[in-house]
Amino acid sequence: MNPMTLALVGAGLTGFALGAFFTATGKLEMGVILMGLGLMFQVISLVRLKRAKTRDGSDARG
Repeated sequence: MNPMTLALVGAGLTGFALGAFFTATGKLEMGVILMGLGLMFQVISLVRLKRAKTRDGSDARG
């Protein structure tokens, strides 16, 4: 797996977790922004994984 994809996955999970923490502690605006950024990073990483899968020509359906 590409290191950039792994970095995006880590940033997405960290951003979403920090956003959930800030939302729970009362900083609603900051929490929502961080959760949105975390989700955006997750979507970007999933797109990169899908492109890598189709580029390799592998089929995981068996």
